[in-house]
Amino acid sequence: MTVRRSLSAQARLGRQAQARLTRRSFLTASAGLGVAAALAGCGGGFGDSSGGTSGGGSGGDGPEFDIPDAPSGFPTGDVTFRLVDSNDTKAPYWEAFFEAYQAKFENVTCQYDGLPWNRIEEVVPLGFRNGSGHDLIQLPGSITLAQAVSEGWVSPLDEFIPDVEQWRGALPDTLQVEGVQVFDGLLYQVPLATDQRYQQAVHYNKQLVNDAGFDPQSEPLTWDTFREAARKVTEAGDGQAYGLILEINQPGRLSMWVEYMARIAGLPATGNILQPSGEFIHTGDEIVEAIELLLAVQSDGSLFPGSNSLTAPECWPRVVRGNAGMVFAGPWVTVQWENENPDFEFGVGALPTPGGGDPLPVGYIPFGADALVMSATSQVKEVAGHVLAYVTSLNGQTRWGEITGVGNPPMHDEAREASAADYSEQARACLDLADTMTALPQPAIVNPDVALVAQREVAPSPNFGEVIQSILVGEVTDIRAALTDLKDRHERARDAAIQEATTRDGSTATRQDWVFSNWDPTRDYTTEDYAGR
Repeated sequence: MTVRRSLSAQARLGRQAQARLTRRSFLTASAGLGVAAALAGCGGGFGDSSGGTSGGGSGGDGPEFDIPDAPSGFPTGDVTFRLVDSNDTKAPYWEAFFEAYQAKFENVTCQYDGLPWNRIEEVVPLGFRNGSGHDLIQLPGSITLAQAVSEGWVSPLDEFIPDVEQWRGALPDTLQVEGVQVFDGLLYQVPLATDQRYQQAVHYNKQLVNDAGFDPQSEPLTWDTFREAARKVTEAGDGQAYGLILEINQPGRLSMWVEYMARIAGLPATGNILQPSGEFIHTGDEIVEAIELLLAVQSDGSLFPGSNSLTAPECWPRVVRGNAGMVFAGPWVTVQWENENPDFEFGVGALPTPGGGDPLPVGYIPFGADALVMSATSQVKEVAGHVLAYVTSLNGQTRWGEITGVGNPPMHDEAREASAADYSEQARACLDLADTMTALPQPAIVNPDVALVAQREVAPSPNFGEVIQSILVGEVTDIRAALTDLKDRHERARDAAIQEATTRDGSTATRQDWVFSNWDPTRDYTTEDYAGR
């Protein structure tokens, strides 16, 4: 039995596309603004593409899909159920699941449209406008859930999920926040994956790095030994191999790396906001020092020539080929290397630490990823609810983890562990790094009106990643002056957006909604902590 897939050419493009969340949407989400962008998720990471079926797990072995029987109200005549999302590592799951679903319910034809983000930005709004939309939808970053609810484009899930009280009781509190996923007590959106992924791990060629005397997976690097390792790999490579390859032509990855490094070094930041001052992070000493570390590696001659023009997907294969020893990447690269280069020996380690103290953990947004909504015009809401209930169940989530692999772990903790039973050493290392991360506080939980600010805020240009890029390519030499200018532009943009949202939208959001005086960076910020902020 074949799952129907329309726009198949676009679906194939989706696996190759580099389009994911833009840097703007990531900064918005990490500041607690763009909840829709965070929930949209990015199975291959920001601006990255994992390409093809993901591994890092059993890849389809293990328990079969244990799909429940049809609930009351389920259609008996022939119907077509349609789902659209951003493809990447999710596609193999949907294809396998829909084949099983059609086998169980012969009257249901499942149509899966896995599209690149630029096509989702076209297809989904058009479907909302003319009433021809898919039944389950991954919202584009340009449409917030609050907007979709207020416009009547999406339906609450509660009425169409079987045993909804039990189902909602199993969901974490952070996935049922009024003004985020819930409006007037009704749940409109649910994620399938977690955003607790360590997206800047050191992925390295074991032969090159081990021969240089280092093994970051067993002995994490410090800033000094990272620079030394890069230099020794370069020296041994004699012009054929370099210590580090960097995606300088992908600014969003640069800013994420700097933020990770600064946070590990002690920067008290929740997203791009300092605590407890509520100011933007860009002039912090840790930010400057992280950038200076990259400049030092560059001045040593340890950076792969041509890095200025490379994106992340263009960097990864060069490590496999032995042209570079190390690259910073998320778990989707572990998946890709294991699938496409099964004989390649590589390791996965944590980011370098400054040394001289315990590093702080990296934070993540606790709203999940790859979230779906139900179209208000769907003619098969009972099917859509039945599908959502299963794919968020323990069995459905375990299968998700097995098929999508470590690159896109399920949001269900028990399923995440169960699906990892047969993971490789490298995939387990990715999960172990993710387990060190802590849940960040979210302004949207404090005051849902921050979403109104997000809609009004104009991101500074050039942005953080573009400023770092300009520094690395030599266009900017005064680092602190450039970062001070960036911070000032961010502060003005935030203040202007708050004022405009207050005047035009009736927003009650203030700068204090981004302040969490009781935040402890070494542990998860829980729902109980909000009362004491």
